[in-house]
Amino acid sequence: MLVAKKGSVVPMSSVVPMSSVVLSPSDAQRSRCEAYLANSSPTRLGRRLGRLTIEPSLAWLLAPLTVQTFLDKVWTATHYHVKRHCASYFDSMLHGPSAIEDLLELFRREPSAVRLMRGDDKKSGSDSYLLVDGSLDLVGIRNDFADGFTIVVDGVERYVRAIASLAHSIEVELNFPIQVNAYITPPGSRGLVPHYDDHDVLILQIQGSKVWHLYNGVDIPPHQMQRRDKAVPTDGLPLPTDLCLEVGDVLYLPRGLVHAADTDAEPSIHLTVGIHAPTALTLAIGALHSLSFHDDRLNAQLPPRHLDDADAYSTLAVLLRDAVRTVEDPSAIAKGLDALADVLIRRGRCPPVGQMSKASGIDGRTLVTKYKPLYSRVKTVAGGVALQFAKLSINAGADHEGALLFISSSTEPFRVCDLPGLRAEQQIELARKLIVSGFLVRLSDD
Repeated sequence: MLVAKKGSVVPMSSVVPMSSVVLSPSDAQRSRCEAYLANSSPTRLGRRLGRLTIEPSLAWLLAPLTVQTFLDKVWTATHYHVKRHCASYFDSMLHGPSAIEDLLELFRREPSAVRLMRGDDKKSGSDSYLLVDGSLDLVGIRNDFADGFTIVVDGVERYVRAIASLAHSIEVELNFPIQVNAYITPPGSRGLVPHYDDHDVLILQIQGSKVWHLYNGVDIPPHQMQRRDKAVPTDGLPLPTDLCLEVGDVLYLPRGLVHAADTDAEPSIHLTVGIHAPTALTLAIGALHSLSFHDDRLNAQLPPRHLDDADAYSTLAVLLRDAVRTVEDPSAIAKGLDALADVLIRRGRCPPVGQMSKASGIDGRTLVTKYKPLYSRVKTVAGGVALQFAKLSINAGADHEGALLFISSSTEPFRVCDLPGLRAEQQIELARKLIVSGFLVRLSDD
């Protein structure tokens, strides 16, 4: 049986590479769970925990480490382990004792999102566990789980509201698309051989415990991370750093860090929050695509027989150089960023429609707040400006730009009369429209 090495206590003021923060009763009078709840202020749109309401967020995941310290000293540089001694910390994400059955039932009608793996042996839900009615063969899955297979459920944020809220909150915070997968591993098993991921991940331990083996010093260049097979031969791997994740713990792994994990005597459930940071190539593709709508150097056709005619290479070289030079356009970066923002706009979610009754009887003193988490932007369009969010666009005249920017960037509740640059009737009309669309939520003064 593998035994995890005891983590060292690291002062929060000095995060160093290969660190692990451990909070135990000897470190503080209260556990991290109690301290976080004690220091959290109530909000109106989060999840209820006793008398307080906690919004799932990156700050909530990383506490006590601040988001800024994480980005400055940990992000892409080293792994990081937050050990909480708080078994109920993630109860709002998935309730441990019933999580296995809850997940299988949720995805029963979506076999393509479920796969099982045991080392190099991999099975997909749509190929190996499909019943005649198109649903998952849950009996077959349970049998293979008992035989040592790990169950993987992809994209759980699409079906579990609390996990969706967490995913979209991190998207707004970091501007990176997020996908959350669930891993359910039977006792005494290893789901995957040593491997790396091509994106950064946060691992949330929901039930049981898992020993993670981190092979520091095995450098995988980013260009190699694009390979389909991300398994790494065990021959030549250094001795790993071992960390034991228990319920409530979080582990950050940067892309390219080779790792594997084993369960002990109990089954384990963890969520992997995949942070899919765009690359320079993604930015370039977005910029080039946007520039192609007004720069014909990017629309030049390739010559006939360009694959077979060696004489065409000189022509192709000129075309390619001309295409690359288009990014010298001063607007290229803005256009590339616009394309990346489009992705987050399409991924956003808000209530399909606000209640009409909530939009009636409002006045300048009505208290409202932006629906969270939700990525939004204000963009100049023909005839004025538009507030874009969750695949929707609310258009208004150019005189509404200041008010829309105020709303889009707001983080706290405000009153309708606070909207800048508009007359009272314009303030009320805009607020009413955004309440009905679901972007604004009406609050009581209680």
